[in-house]
Amino acid sequence: MNTPDSPLPDSRTPNVGALEMEEIEPTEPWRPLVVPAIVVVVGLSIAWALFAHFGRSKPDASGAVLRVVAYPVQVDAGNSQTGPGLPGLVPEQDETVLLVQARVTNISKQPITIFDLVSDVKLKGEASQSLAALPEDIDRFMQRFPELKSMSMPPLARHQVIAPGQSAEGLMIFAYPWTKEQWSQHKDAQVIISFQQARTLTLPLE
Repeated sequence: MNTPDSPLPDSRTPNVGALEMEEIEPTEPWRPLVVPAIVVVVGLSIAWALFAHFGRSKPDASGAVLRVVAYPVQVDAGNSQTGPGLPGLVPEQDETVLLVQARVTNISKQPITIFDLVSDVKLKGEASQSLAALPEDIDRFMQRFPELKSMSMPPLARHQVIAPGQSAEGLMIFAYPWTKEQWSQHKDAQVIISFQQARTLTLPLE
């Protein structure tokens, strides 16, 4: 009980409860979150590295280009035949015919079947594609240009089946409506071999 002579409480008396709250409250509230965040980032990095190493799809086929010949021709549309890789031509049009000998090996455990054969070449920054000629077109072409006899071999053909562990070697012919000078300026040439129910194989052309 206060009396008139009792001293009044000093308003400057420290609030002990408030001091205790200040002592346990961090001055930077975000700091305790730094360590968990680092742990999460490191964990995600490890998980991504493991996925990139073990989760990467394995190829079904390997291959190699054995020989490439770029042969300039000048043909007459009246005598030319139309087909994949050997399109109809206007009279006296220059063309570069690409002859590619290649080997394809089935490294999977199942037979693989060739679906399509396409060459992809960049000229002046633009990509241009050509379908491989059909076997009968290749025969006509080789008969017409006997000087290319050294490149003659059975063709790699669509629907050709390659057994597990086996290889197939063959000739592919592609045609581009370019002069020899234009062809010399090409970049990033490659042959793309696709399969039925198997991963695509890309072979760079040097």
